[in-house]
Amino acid sequence: MDLSATSAQNVVSSTASKTTEEIHNILQLDADVGRIVSESFDSVGDMTDMTINDISITELLSTCIDACRRGCEVIRNVRHKLVQSSNVVGSDSKFFCCGAVKYKISNDPRSALTEADEASQKVITECLNNCWAKEIRSGLIKVVGEEDEGDDDFVDSVPLYDMMAHFEKYNTPSIDQEPVQRDLLSPSDSTQILHSSNEKNELIIFIDPMDGTREFVENRIENVQCLIGITLNGKPIAGAVGMPMIHEDKIEIAYGIDLPADSEQATLTPLSKLSGVKYFNTLNPLVKQLSVTDTGMGDYIDGEDDVKKLVVLSGDSKKPALTMSMKCLESDVLGTFVDSAPPIRKIVAGGCGNKMLFVQRRFEALSERIRHQEGTDLSSIIGSISLAPPGSSSWDTAGPTALLLAADPNAVVTDLIGRPLVYDGEHLSNDCGVVVSAGHMATRIHREMCEKLRRDEVFCEALGVVRCNAEIT
Repeated sequence: MDLSATSAQNVVSSTASKTTEEIHNILQLDADVGRIVSESFDSVGDMTDMTINDISITELLSTCIDACRRGCEVIRNVRHKLVQSSNVVGSDSKFFCCGAVKYKISNDPRSALTEADEASQKVITECLNNCWAKEIRSGLIKVVGEEDEGDDDFVDSVPLYDMMAHFEKYNTPSIDQEPVQRDLLSPSDSTQILHSSNEKNELIIFIDPMDGTREFVENRIENVQCLIGITLNGKPIAGAVGMPMIHEDKIEIAYGIDLPADSEQATLTPLSKLSGVKYFNTLNPLVKQLSVTDTGMGDYIDGEDDVKKLVVLSGDSKKPALTMSMKCLESDVLGTFVDSAPPIRKIVAGGCGNKMLFVQRRFEALSERIRHQEGTDLSSIIGSISLAPPGSSSWDTAGPTALLLAADPNAVVTDLIGRPLVYDGEHLSNDCGVVVSAGHMATRIHREMCEKLRRDEVFCEALGVVRCNAEIT
């Protein structure tokens, strides 16, 4: 099939009023796009012999990092245009009027959907399709995005001409001029191949194109993130967390690989864990003076005494599940400690990924401090715990979970009654909330709280689950 010729005919039919030069430029661009897509499809070939073992996890993560970077560019571009327009209420206002805002749930600011959400996802999915078209078509890789709107086969969903025009519209590097990078990770890591002995494997990429849409709307821009997570057979194994607006001239992407060493699940040689940060110069400016930059989270270690505190993060939700969980933690768990309970530093902040990243980075900061001062024993770390009621989804937690476990193998991520989160690509909502912890004391408190909550009939009724007396493994 001659994709460029077919696409060119479509363009001609819709551009009768354009000048000859304009039509020539459009046709040339569309021909270039057709060539790129044609090459992608030509490489598909015979896919019957492909297996999960043909995929390099570090190459896959590299493309996710680059796609995440381009999604962050979109977010910055949308905000810059809004700042330059009359849609900004004023520098002293809490609220940032960001043009057309839709709400998935009426009058619920947490369900806000903006142009940035949809445009960012479109860029990210196009980047991944360009790199992994044959794996997606063969079913080896499944892509699930927050703004999919039920479109499973998005490889063919974007007209060829619109594909490049979309990148240009948001001042984002296009895949025809700047190919998606497969080698962002070090050469020694990039040859690592994913192996699994399972007969049926499921590799899913979860995309949250803009986590913290409410924060974007309300101008708390430093809490906004772009999240991409990779799961293998229901377990997060790699992820990229993009921070588009914490630097004036750079985009920061944190990444991690946490591949289980269990031979029945998967093996990675020579390394099973990888953690790091990359910075990219940005094309879209950030006007900081109109930004409310106080995230309310404070430093990872806020003073000398903070190392002895348990940091507890949550949102401002009034849902009973969060209220009851917080009460259980403070009264039923910490209040009954035989040894003295640690003091608490409470942080109320938005963005699921934002809070999870704080848990990870505080653990890393505490670990570094101990290594410099006391040695290598990390058992004295009290750490942090984050509580969230029902409302988040697989794309909110997959990427940040992989990053957290890559940094702290003993970290714990469960729902509010201690069960692992589900990543099957079908049941997307974290219906029973999320608890995240890192640090020796924090993970102990996490488990004790979940144990009490799952035996609490009133709590389980509020959560909509049957009380469970069986042990949680």
